[in-house]
Amino acid sequence: MLAVPSKSHSVDETLTLINGMMQHYATSGDAVAGLRWALPRVLRRVSAAAGSLFLAVDDAMLECVVCYGPVDVTGLLLPNDKGLVGRAFTQGRAELVADACRDEVHNRQSDVDNGFRTISTATAPVMLGQQRFGALQVINRTDESGQSCFNEADLSLLQTLATTLALAISNVQLAEKAVSDGLLARDLEQARAVQNAFAPTPDRLGNIAGQVLPAGQLSGDFFDYLRVGGRIAFCQGDVAGKGITAALTMARVTALFRQFARQSLNCVDIICGINDALMTHESTSFVTFVIGWLAPDTGEVELVNCGHGPVIMCDDGGVSSQFAAQTVPLGVLPSGKLGVAPVSIDLGDGFLYLATDGVTEACSNGQELGVGGLVALVNRLTGTCGDRLASMMSLFTSGKLATHDDATLLVLAGKGAS
Repeated sequence: MLAVPSKSHSVDETLTLINGMMQHYATSGDAVAGLRWALPRVLRRVSAAAGSLFLAVDDAMLECVVCYGPVDVTGLLLPNDKGLVGRAFTQGRAELVADACRDEVHNRQSDVDNGFRTISTATAPVMLGQQRFGALQVINRTDESGQSCFNEADLSLLQTLATTLALAISNVQLAEKAVSDGLLARDLEQARAVQNAFAPTPDRLGNIAGQVLPAGQLSGDFFDYLRVGGRIAFCQGDVAGKGITAALTMARVTALFRQFARQSLNCVDIICGINDALMTHESTSFVTFVIGWLAPDTGEVELVNCGHGPVIMCDDGGVSSQFAAQTVPLGVLPSGKLGVAPVSIDLGDGFLYLATDGVTEACSNGQELGVGGLVALVNRLTGTCGDRLASMMSLFTSGKLATHDDATLLVLAGKGAS
């Protein structure tokens, strides 16, 4: 396997693909219909000779349900633990293969049977959380530059489409359950499981930690983070409204955040990309949102606050600063009118706290906490990010703080503070 230095695909083109897939899915109710529309366009984007989508038909087999290229293998059944597609599916990991013939798991007999030689591949599992639906693969890069293998940007694009498809398939499955058994409570639990699948895994180095305490079955609050190179991209948001509509908007914004962050885009470009997607679909929801990049080695932070509550910085000496919203929430104005400019923060050895209004509007003995009360509380916290998060959120679980809204807190550690 070989990773080639990547060149990011156009953000606008990627948004067009994602939006087109979701529109075809929304129109037809068929999750795969969107991929049928998108796959030929993806093949042109990544200069691939062929592409296919395999979906699980039972616990043992994968079936090709969409195929484009010189050989049509639609309907082909493969064991789900065999071949390059099977490996990506069973391991739940996207991968690049530069020379399939030298990879021991490659199904060479399939090439013989179909008269098609597989050279290079990019494969991404179609999965949401731990639930796996299938795998998406493109084969044989054939661009005019002579580059014969796919790169990390191609793989990132494939992963984005696979995640979007997985979300659509999961939604279809939820709808089918609602029709078949009519148990709304069960459907809501399934939807909550889908939403929980978007939660990031705990940061292994302890530089960041977060938690959402939903007021109901589904939350409109969310946070996310991921490491890209030596930095951490992070965000927190609150979708206007409640229920399934807010949860789906949250899932969409999170997927876009991850796609743009993987490309190492700056805060403003990520903000504009997500806002453009919300405005294009004329969504009735708006999203208060904070996006930022943390450099753990230096404690330097760059962030943009779009209509969200204040971001609080404090150190163990009790010194604190607040960073208020710089513009309106996302989904309200066209990106050209947002007028956003990132704020640079030297966090040093301190900590950064991001809270939704469910925290600041919480009450103790009938008195609202407010921003001042939150500052007083976080200035008394000690320990790591995880320690401080647990101490603060325990006030809600123990009943010392009460809120009727979702309550979310994200804690970041500066240089040497984790």
